Amino acid sequence: MSSYCIDTSVFIKYLCPDEQEGAATELVGRALSGRIVLPCFAWAEIASVLRKKIRSGLLTEGEAGQLYSAFGELPIDYVDGEDIRERAWEMARMYGLLTLYDAVFLAVAERERANYWTADTVFLKALVPKPSYVFVLGGENERDG
Repeated sequence: MSSYCIDTSVFIKYLCPDEQEGAATELVGRALSGRIVLPCFAWAEIASVLRKKIRSGLLTEGEAGQLYSAFGELPIDYVDGEDIRERAWEMARMYGLLTLYDAVFLAVAERERANYWTADTVFLKALVPKPSYVFVLGGENERDG
């Protein structure tokens, strides 16, 4: 069974209408036939983005609530542990990341042997060298992941 670690940037495209919604929907559909693993805080990160969309007028409170509920119904294995915290710190140092959020996703994907998917091109530019398990939504390697 394939494992997927899907970044918040992709899940927001899956949940909210966007130019890459089709690619995100296809990816999440594939992931649902496998295993989805995320850091233990990922639900809060999704909720924070939805709250920002309410504040900016892109979503109503009701729409955001429905999207948050839909995300909560996905079969996600939330992962945490001292090894994740230590590896995330090491990865943040190695790639020069200012925060640990993205590094925690990487550490979870690495530990769980999952393909990590992101739509965050700024983050991807920091990943030099890019780990073999990292894929970009809509990228040339999309079918490979």
